Amino acid sequence: MLGGGGTPAPLLELVLQLVASLLVAIWAVQMSRRGRAVSIPALIILAAFVAVPLLQLIPLPPALWHQLPGRAPEIDALQLIGRENDWRPLSMAPDRTLASLLASLPPLCLLVMVASMRRRERALVVATTAALGLLTLFVGMLQVRGGLLLFFESDSVVLSGFQANRNTTADVLLVSLIAGATALRLWNEGRPRHRGPLLIIAATAMFALLIGTGVVMTGSRTGVALLLVAIPAALLIAWSPSRGSVRGPLLAGLATIAVVLAGAGVALERSNTVAVTKVMSRFSEADTRRPELWRDTGYAIRQSFPFGTGVGTFVPVMLAAERLEFVNEKVPNRAHNEYLEFSLEAGILGLVVIAGLFLFVAVTAVREWSRHLPFSRAQISCACAALTIVALHSIVDYPFRSMSMASLIAAMVALLLPAPERKSE
Repeated sequence: MLGGGGTPAPLLELVLQLVASLLVAIWAVQMSRRGRAVSIPALIILAAFVAVPLLQLIPLPPALWHQLPGRAPEIDALQLIGRENDWRPLSMAPDRTLASLLASLPPLCLLVMVASMRRRERALVVATTAALGLLTLFVGMLQVRGGLLLFFESDSVVLSGFQANRNTTADVLLVSLIAGATALRLWNEGRPRHRGPLLIIAATAMFALLIGTGVVMTGSRTGVALLLVAIPAALLIAWSPSRGSVRGPLLAGLATIAVVLAGAGVALERSNTVAVTKVMSRFSEADTRRPELWRDTGYAIRQSFPFGTGVGTFVPVMLAAERLEFVNEKVPNRAHNEYLEFSLEAGILGLVVIAGLFLFVAVTAVREWSRHLPFSRAQISCACAALTIVALHSIVDYPFRSMSMASLIAAMVALLLPAPERKSE
C-alpha cells in the first residue's frame, strides 16, 4: 500500500523503509526468543543482491576510474571545477545507487522472513496476496467509478489501485490471481475431506473473472495479454496435476478467458464513461517510443560495458545517451525493459550474480519438489507461475522498480526455498 509510487514518491518510500526496519527488528527478536532459524538460502540471496551496489559505491583512485569505459564526459565536466583527480566510485551517480540499495532492503528482508516460515505458515502469505488483489480491485473500482482514492494521479480514470503505474497494477492483480488459485488448493488440501476438484475449479474461475476484469480496466495491454498465461496457470494449480488429466482445467481456462474478454468487450461497447473511453484508447495506440528507447539503452550499455553505470543511474545516463531526434518533454525515467536496464546499471557483475542466483533457486526448487512435502508443490507451482508472468512483462516494462511489486516477487521467490519444518513433520 505504501510502496507503489516509485522514485517520484520518495516520502512514501522513506516511510515504508522505516516501517519495514521496525517490523524486521521485531521479527528478529521474536525469532530469537522462539529459537527459530533464519533461512540460510534467503540470506545468501540477500547478500548477493546487496553486494552489487555496495561494490559500486567503493571509491576508486583516479588512475582506475579514469580508465573505465564511458567516463570521458564525466572527466571533462570535473575538469571545469578542478575535481577530476578525486576518488570516485564505479557508480556514476553514487547518491542514486545508495537510494536504490536502501529501496531494495524491504523486499529482500521480506524474502528472508517468508523463507524462514514453515509451509503451513507460508500458506497464509499466499492467501494474503490473494486478498491484496481483491483490495486493489475494490480501490480501483472506487477510482474508476467515483474518482476516489487517487493516490498518485489526480487525473487518472483507469484502475490503478495503490500503484502509480497501470502496468504494475496489472502485475499485482495477475500475481494475486495465481495466489488465489493456490490458496484455494491449499485450503482444500488442509481439510480432512477434500472438496471435489470441480468445486475448486469453479471457485478459481469466478476469482479469475473478477481479477481479469480488473486487469482489463487497468488499460495495460501487456497485462491483458498475460491473462492468456495467468488464467490457465491458475486453473492448473487449482486442479492439481496429481488428479489426472489437465484437459479439464485447460478447457475451463479457455472458457474463462473467453468470458472475461467478451464481458469486457460488451461493457466497453455499451458504456460511454470517461474511464471506459480511456481504457479503449490504450488498445488503439501504437507504441513507437519504446523501441527507440531500447535502442538508446543498448547504445549506453555498449558505452559502459562491462562495468555498468551503477544501480539506479538510468535517468542521468540516458539523458546523455538519448538521441536528439527523439528528445521530447518526457524524461526517459525507465528503459521499459528490466533486462536492458539492469544490464546497463549492473554490468557484467550483476548479470553473473543474477544467473548464479537463478541457477541456485532453480536447483533448490527442484529438490523441494522431489521431496513431496505437504503444501510444497502447490506453493512451488504458485511461485513459478507468478515469476513467469513477471518475467514476461519485464520485457516491455519495469515491475521490479515498484517496492510493493518487488516485495510480492520476493515473497514468491521465498516459496521456492526450503522451509524449516518441525522434525515431527
